[in-house]
Amino acid sequence: MSDPVEILLVGCGRMGTGHLQAIRGLPGLGGVVAGVDPSQAAREHVQREFGVERTYADLDEALAAEEAPAVFVCSPNNLHATYALKALAAGRHVFVEKPLALNMADVDRMIAEAGQRGLLLMAGQSLRFFTHIRYIKALIDAGEIGRVRHIVHRRMSPGRGGDEQSWFARQALSGGILPGIGTHSLDAILWWLGEQAESVYAMVQNIDPHPEVDIEDEVSLVATTPSGALINVAFSFHHSLGYEWSVAGTEGTIQLSGTQGVLKLNGEVSEVPERVELPGEHSIQREFLSAIAEGRPLAQASARDIRATMALVFAAQESGRTGQKVEVAHG
Repeated sequence: MSDPVEILLVGCGRMGTGHLQAIRGLPGLGGVVAGVDPSQAAREHVQREFGVERTYADLDEALAAEEAPAVFVCSPNNLHATYALKALAAGRHVFVEKPLALNMADVDRMIAEAGQRGLLLMAGQSLRFFTHIRYIKALIDAGEIGRVRHIVHRRMSPGRGGDEQSWFARQALSGGILPGIGTHSLDAILWWLGEQAESVYAMVQNIDPHPEVDIEDEVSLVATTPSGALINVAFSFHHSLGYEWSVAGTEGTIQLSGTQGVLKLNGEVSEVPERVELPGEHSIQREFLSAIAEGRPLAQASARDIRATMALVFAAQESGRTGQKVEVAHG
């Protein structure tokens, strides 16, 4: 058995400590040896609560001082590309919280850098590891509902992921609701279909603008795929309607309430197995660390795989700005 993978955690806030807690449950696979955050309070928190003794305010200093082969980037969204590219250039495997980046050029630069250096680059698309979401993928792949014709989804909950003074409330820092949370839902849907989106028409709004909050926070979109399947999605940071997923096929339907709630197959409650066997591991951290330890490609959520999701996100944003249907560009 190989030694646990040493990890440099970049971003010691809420998302970073969430991954830190998960990694603590995988002691044989990996461990965080150092943290990076410009906030002294965040650095002191991971030292005090998680025993991460070495911390740095600057990523360049950390990369020079630490030999950890893996980096988790859990910073504000606008810094994902900058930090990931620095870590890749330093020869480290990189996990990036979603979204990978806030524009397609940065996504492609990150993918190219990882490919040229033979390094793993993984996106934090955690829904692929939720049992209920995996079960729907397995049902669709097994032909249980025939060819998928239409997927309808809503994720509508109040709150922007933090208080209104947080970075998440600023469009330039977070990218808005589509990169912020839309990446999760759209990635799950494209993964279920095994397709890329072909075109999208979207309405994108900030329905309650004021100087401290300029984030895009309300979206309705329709996307098409080469097979003719329709994707109909609504996102909101304002309305308490929760999560719903409906998948309509030529021979049946699947409905899911929430991400781990009641699942119905053809209108009848279906028991979700405890484990759904699909390529890769059963948690996102385990998949990343196992792939490093085993010297293998990522089975789920590689940046190259997630590129199609990001292309749809950015095309939807363009449609929202122009008011026109946009063809989704694929490299």
